[in-house]
Amino acid sequence: MGQDSTLARGARVFGAALITALALVSLGWIIRDFATAEAVTDVWWNWTGRLARSEDGVWTTSYMEPTLLLLYAVAATTVVRSSSAAGILTGTGLLTVVLRAPGLWNLNADWIQGVPDGLLSKALFTTIGTVVAGVVLVVTAVAGRRTGVLETPPPPGWGPAARTEPEEPPAGPTRGGAVAAFLLLGAGAVVMAAWEIRDAQQAGWERYRNLLTGERSIVGLLDVPSGWATWTAVVLALVVAVGALSSAAFSRPLGLITAAPVAAFGVFSTAYAVKMKVWENFGSLGMEGQLRLLTGLFEIVVGLGVLLALARGERQVPRALPRLHSGGVPQGAPPAR
Repeated sequence: MGQDSTLARGARVFGAALITALALVSLGWIIRDFATAEAVTDVWWNWTGRLARSEDGVWTTSYMEPTLLLLYAVAATTVVRSSSAAGILTGTGLLTVVLRAPGLWNLNADWIQGVPDGLLSKALFTTIGTVVAGVVLVVTAVAGRRTGVLETPPPPGWGPAARTEPEEPPAGPTRGGAVAAFLLLGAGAVVMAAWEIRDAQQAGWERYRNLLTGERSIVGLLDVPSGWATWTAVVLALVVAVGALSSAAFSRPLGLITAAPVAAFGVFSTAYAVKMKVWENFGSLGMEGQLRLLTGLFEIVVGLGVLLALARGERQVPRALPRLHSGGVPQGAPPAR
């Protein structure tokens, strides 16, 4: 009897509601930063890495907030009807847990000073709540699975060996999309990992460790440490690349989710370079500086390319069970001796 990864309707609706709540949390913090910014554009430039001042001197969001908000909005509207609902909930939950986890230790650290206690407590409770919500999404994806098999009453004389018909299985990537996703994400993972290794060599382990943990290196209260975010994207990209090459159904929803932070890396770093007029001095930057600028454009290409490659899915056609005649013996089988 075949099984698939479809979810019961109740699990889909609950998952969509929980993702919507996560989106509203991110939206609330973004609105808070816009309300305290000296200029509306300061929030955007702060997301790109160009530091700006707020009225109370405290930023709460980073570029990951609008990225997650967009991701949550798309996931919440598609999970109810998508055959890949289990993969959407699992991928969204895992990404939420991993990206929010650094806040659990950073918002309790002694080195965070000058932040009103009320604001710090709200940020900490928000982080705890989103991590718990991410775990619940994964549990919902696992516990809400159903067999996906519709049994038909057996005709007279067929006995207990009635034929069953599977429901619509999750759509995996198309053959061309799988190859494109493998190449794009594989190359993207290699490039991002290479830059992280380069940064570790230049900064030394003591300083680079702070980029991983966020200690004394984050700007906003909900900021994700740069090294932590990049290695998260590297791991997810490699998992999706391998899964896509084997036409695994999970690779499509997880690949679409992974494309969001990868594209965000490129969009916000390129916006910073444009604002600071770095491109105007491209020829005088040296080889490494030029490669870093081009990496931002490459990340945009990878993110958008993966979205296009995995936008269309291809359903795996289940193997038909052998038809039985009234004696319960498959047609075409050799007679019993």
